[in-house]
Amino acid sequence: MSSFHHISLLTKDRHENVRFYTEILGLRFVKNTVNQENHRMLHYYYGDYQGTPGSVVTFFIVPHLGHRYEKQHFISTIGLKLPRNSLSYWKERLKHYQVPFTSMDRQLRFFDADQVDILLTETDQPPLALSYQVANEIPAEKQILGLNSSQIHVREPKLTSTFFETFLGWKTVDQRIHLNGTDFFEILPTESDEPSRMGRGSADHIAFAVANETELNELYHRAEKQGWQIEKMVSRGYFKSLYIREPGGNRIEFATLSPGFTIDEPLDSLGKGFVLPPFLAEQRTEIEAALYPDS
Repeated sequence: MSSFHHISLLTKDRHENVRFYTEILGLRFVKNTVNQENHRMLHYYYGDYQGTPGSVVTFFIVPHLGHRYEKQHFISTIGLKLPRNSLSYWKERLKHYQVPFTSMDRQLRFFDADQVDILLTETDQPPLALSYQVANEIPAEKQILGLNSSQIHVREPKLTSTFFETFLGWKTVDQRIHLNGTDFFEILPTESDEPSRMGRGSADHIAFAVANETELNELYHRAEKQGWQIEKMVSRGYFKSLYIREPGGNRIEFATLSPGFTIDEPLDSLGKGFVLPPFLAEQRTEIEAALYPDS
């Protein structure tokens, strides 16, 4: 069985971003750190209480970020799953916060301030176990379980489907690849030959979970052997990652399940302070001095 690890996007307004994902959606703010490729840029992580892989949504904070243009290829949609018998609660919650939504079967669709498409889907799964529940006003039996779906948009879906099947053995059926009993992503066609441009609400990448570093190394060597476009393999501290560009041009990440977010702060105070993974800790003074100021 396969699963999501996280999805990473771009936002302009860190304050509104935190408000939306913690106050409205009820996720825990599990990590306040920097983009390891650009130390001027804050990187926020949200998830369940432990920041479990598969529950995590992250945002790079870029003040003065422009409009996004989704043309030839892009990743879109944060699909999140709900436990059974929770949809009516979320309808009322979104109404309370004056978030417009549309309702379809067991789904609610709405947008955040960056116009990120969000889908809440009620499943038949039980609520989060106690150790994963976030301490907030949302009843434990109604809290978001984790990632459920996303979309990869490309000019030639067959090439992208072939990548996933050849590289991972994941077959596309009716434009979908099912990772497990509840989770899936779609490979959808675009109609434009114009290049896409990243902006507010753009998804930088989608990440899939890999059990450990041994399996990640195996993926790296398989990608080399099969001739896929490897961007890099790198330790992020919280996990180790392999980045590959699928044939349509979107960035796909494969990330290990460990060591997790407690390597630089204890579980009970995740997200409370600005932290850096151990290999960046000695650069704290310079990094803090160079961070982008708020817009």
